[in-house]
Amino acid sequence: MRIKVSYLSILRDVTHVSEEYLELPQRSTVKDLVALLVKKYGEGLKSFLDPGTDMGQGILVTLNGELLSSNEMERVIPEGSEVLIGIPPFGG
Repeated sequence: MRIKVSYLSILRDVTHVSEEYLELPQRSTVKDLVALLVKKYGEGLKSFLDPGTDMGQGILVTLNGELLSSNEMERVIPEGSEVLIGIPPFGG
């Protein structure tokens, strides 16, 4: 299945793209997507998105516009979805 992934903030700098289209196996989860991205982009991305940890902490992940919590990383990604991944800005 084909999905669109968009990157915000420093993750855009790490991947060198603001968005891309990826092919995933049917019934892939958000965690599966993160594992694929870490494999594709290496240690630079793994320092922010490590599928072996509670990677939702401090990471912004939306699936078709819905903000996901860290305990929703096993959510299945539907065909044609848009996933946005970033680090929320801090400050005042």
